[in-house]
Amino acid sequence: MTVHRGHPVTNARHAALHSPLPAHERALPVDTAWLRRRARLFAAVSDRPFHLVVDLQAYSSVTGLTFYPHYAAQVYTGPEDAQLTVPLMAVNLSMVTTREEADRALAHETMHLVVPSYGHKAAAFAKAQLLLDEVGQLVGAAA
Repeated sequence: MTVHRGHPVTNARHAALHSPLPAHERALPVDTAWLRRRARLFAAVSDRPFHLVVDLQAYSSVTGLTFYPHYAAQVYTGPEDAQLTVPLMAVNLSMVTTREEADRALAHETMHLVVPSYGHKAAAFAKAQLLLDEVGQLVGAAA
């Protein structure tokens, strides 16, 4: 069971994100190789590259941020006065256990990279859904 500690509206918007994966693939487990391939698709459709990190201790060490156990994912763009050219995206594999959850987490965090000023507004999640749809089209075109 996932523990949601965010605002209920944010949690609902996140949960409403619809993965483009076929129904039979949504509940499949996430492994690092699959997650990395999927992350590359989100980076491609968003035109916003990022480094994917699954070693949360290394992420915290590099960023100086605490990655709380209830976090599914987080992006780090660097300090305001020295933004990273390529941000870091950390994904907590103990919280993101299915491919559908991974799609939601990748879309949510990529959305923060693309439209950071939107926060968790409805428009931000509309962008996250658009990213999911574009990943689905990209995968569909490659099939």
